[in-house]
Amino acid sequence: MLESESVDIVITDPPYINSKGGYVRGARFGGVGEVINANVAVGPIWGKSLQWAAMAWRVTRYGVMAFCSFKEVAEMRIAFPDAQAMGLLTWYLRNAPPFGKNVPNYDVQFVWLLKKQPGIKWDDFGTMLIDIPFPQAGCFASERILKPGTRKAAHPCQKPLELMKRLLVGGCRSVLDPFMGTGTTGVACVQTGRNFIGIEIEQKYFDIAQERIGEALEKSKQPHQLGMEV
Repeated sequence: MLESESVDIVITDPPYINSKGGYVRGARFGGVGEVINANVAVGPIWGKSLQWAAMAWRVTRYGVMAFCSFKEVAEMRIAFPDAQAMGLLTWYLRNAPPFGKNVPNYDVQFVWLLKKQPGIKWDDFGTMLIDIPFPQAGCFASERILKPGTRKAAHPCQKPLELMKRLLVGGCRSVLDPFMGTGTTGVACVQTGRNFIGIEIEQKYFDIAQERIGEALEKSKQPHQLGMEV
């Protein structure tokens, strides 16, 4: 068990509690690509709840950055009653595929910036709007991790590396991600000289994360402290 206030910041993209999950939609772009709907919740150890929030608040020293959809903005904020809200980042996914179910295109996600005590340079963000494309699957995939032998995404919610780097503002020297997925937060930490602890319940995603972070460590010439748990 992690000690109280043992990491500077918790940065995570947890399962979205108000999404139905399990809905998989294939889409084609000019007949050359396939994607998996990013609204599928995966591996929720807490059963699509916010029970993890208390653990995150206990182990963080300075605060939490938590992704959420428009469906759970209020619930995510309420889950951290002692936090001072420093902002609600909007991530604009300019290339988000349409849902096609008589709803607006879900081309934004949100990140709560929640302060516990001074230590993070929140003003490093400069703006609360982040415009970074979503990693594509299909034959255009470069950053996106695909299932072996297919053009389908291995993980439905993989975040762009540049997005996670953008969140690593001043003061974030050690980072915990309790929903590590394929390890993008960990790779971002290695590439920017930060310590990282990752937790992931799904063995298949843990293996991908371990490989990706290991490769990033091999390319880095600076010593790092790496901890991961499945």
